Amino acid sequence: MTKNKISSGAIGILAVGVALYGLVMYGMLDGRESSFVQQKAEMLQSGSWYVWLVVHALSGSIALLVGWLQFSAKLRANRPQLHRSVGILYAAAIGVAGFSGVFLSLFASGGLPGQLGFGFLSLAWLVTTGAGIYAIAAPGRDAKAHGRWMLRSYALTLAAVTLRVYLPLSMLLFGLESYETYYGAIAWLCWVPNLLAAEWLIRRRSAVSGPALRS
Repeated sequence: MTKNKISSGAIGILAVGVALYGLVMYGMLDGRESSFVQQKAEMLQSGSWYVWLVVHALSGSIALLVGWLQFSAKLRANRPQLHRSVGILYAAAIGVAGFSGVFLSLFASGGLPGQLGFGFLSLAWLVTTGAGIYAIAAPGRDAKAHGRWMLRSYALTLAAVTLRVYLPLSMLLFGLESYETYYGAIAWLCWVPNLLAAEWLIRRRSAVSGPALRS
């Protein structure tokens, strides 16, 4: 088994785990009991905030769960209709999660850095996914450009995973006293390195495949 397959498998397991947690916690259980909501107990006074949180958590979890399937070459080759159907579900979930994320970013912990970090994440999520849809749906459809944009999109979707890696590590290293400070940094760290990694992978594939595949 190659290192790439091991890395992909590990990312897939984490993605499915985080997605299932979100679906169970906010879809089947009372999400008000989650540690995240308990830390923002004052926000529960506003019913709309919690509704937006549930909408964001469920739609984001769906995107995280089904988006992983889209990178299967076998699925694309042997079940193109299923690939399109899953893609529509993924894009719809991103649309809901992205717009609800913009709203929730206004109330994010970490002060202004946290609000801006999560706000730009949500906007970048919408833009990359929209560009991917346009690339495959517009006249003269460009499947390669579609693949590049959707890789960027899913790299941003994986912010849900990297956030849950950085946060407990930061708590362990810095304690709760500095929570607002490092949470503001995590609001950027959870997605900017993901996007840079996606760009590196795209350029590496382009270099191997030849200049014709470059953007």
